[in-house]
Amino acid sequence: MAFISLQEVSYTYNGRKEAAVKNITLNIEEGEKIALTGLNGSGKSTLAKLILGLLKPQAGNIVLDGLPLGKYSLVKIGEKIGYVVQNPSQMLFNTSVFNEIAFGLKWKGKGKDEVFHLCKKYLEFFELWHLRDELPFNLSEGQKQLVVICAVLALQPRFLILDEPTKSIDTFRKKRLKDILQEIWRLGTGIMVISHDKEFLTAYGGRRIHMVKGEVVEDAGRYQN
Repeated sequence: MAFISLQEVSYTYNGRKEAAVKNITLNIEEGEKIALTGLNGSGKSTLAKLILGLLKPQAGNIVLDGLPLGKYSLVKIGEKIGYVVQNPSQMLFNTSVFNEIAFGLKWKGKGKDEVFHLCKKYLEFFELWHLRDELPFNLSEGQKQLVVICAVLALQPRFLILDEPTKSIDTFRKKRLKDILQEIWRLGTGIMVISHDKEFLTAYGGRRIHMVKGEVVEDAGRYQN
């Protein structure tokens, strides 16, 4: 059984005539690596929000880990699927970079030593440890993006959805991000990257799902530029 299953799912925003997502049927396995592509407005982010329960399908059904998505609270969905939004400022709310990453770990009941170890591990990987006491809102857009990515990665969800994760980060940290995604994928975490970054996606690889005007028009074995 697929970890995430969508059957003829559709969604139209209020005031719009055209559906943002139209009759999509997809099966996604737990450990899959996926590149979700398409032009702006093709429905990629809407599809992600439907999978995460942030939007409810107006037609069709979504099943997560064997249960209808509607049976889960948003918190329970969040325990299974980590999500990094396009605008990192929407996910920042703590008084320091360290606390931004530690918050979710503490909420999950992790001990003090483990919290410190995981925060240090991910911040050091992206060379951000020296910013651990900084106010997140004072960081550059690229640094904010990486802090949010660190916070989600530290929680070690079973599946990750990252929406334009390379939008504001430099070439060096893009490679670091690709490397860490590759590593956690090898360890069994499924990953969906939504991106226009062809160079990053070519290096990232994975199953390519391409959307046009709310529909899946291509579902290929591997992303190719």
